[in-house]
Amino acid sequence: MTTTLNLTGPIVGNDSSWIYDYLGIDCISPKNVMESIGDASEQLVINLSSGGGEVTAASEIYTALRQMNTTVSINITGMAASAASIIAMAGDTVNISPTAQMMIHQASLRDVSGNKDDLTNLSNILDKTDQSIVQAYVDRTGLPVDKIVKMMADETFLTAQEAVEYGFADQIMFTGTSTQNKVTNSLETGMFPDDVINKIGTLISVKEQVKNEKAQEVPDTNTTESRQAQRSAKAAILLEELN
Repeated sequence: MTTTLNLTGPIVGNDSSWIYDYLGIDCISPKNVMESIGDASEQLVINLSSGGGEVTAASEIYTALRQMNTTVSINITGMAASAASIIAMAGDTVNISPTAQMMIHQASLRDVSGNKDDLTNLSNILDKTDQSIVQAYVDRTGLPVDKIVKMMADETFLTAQEAVEYGFADQIMFTGTSTQNKVTNSLETGMFPDDVINKIGTLISVKEQVKNEKAQEVPDTNTTESRQAQRSAKAAILLEELN
């Protein structure tokens, strides 16, 4: 039996995934992935498209997929950038759409502040993070560490053909083209800053009853237009409170 899982949107930690769920926005979190793959018995197929996100969350997902006793096939359908490329490396087989891309780069931090000693320590943390990411790429591609490090430093975008040639992917979907080789790390992921999540959480806990009454004014149907309207209504309520 084949279990299929669609992973789209930014990669976020379990503590912040609730805000995306509340607004009806796709995201990828370790908890949601692990709950979804729990029933996979024979083969797991993952359709992946993400601009990246939190490295730690991606590492948890990567590890969970590598630990599975079932065969894991990952299809890169749009973009596997940054932290999402780490998840892609967990597949027993990695396929990439001819129109898709991969991107790898060095880890980075959001909202950085502090004195020179703080920044030196953060630099060391980022260096260790990069070393961990490098290992996932090396294990799959067989490329030298120095080559991977250089590609990350250059913020390298790969076409489907290049991803196969370098060994990041095994085959281009629909064409049969294959290879004989078997912190945040993100590209404009749409992730919310932590302070925004905290503010929204406080507002929701205080104003939940009022917001629910306003949100209920939107028809509760399952059409695309209705879902978009519900998302807009919730976002408008939150923005009104934040302002």
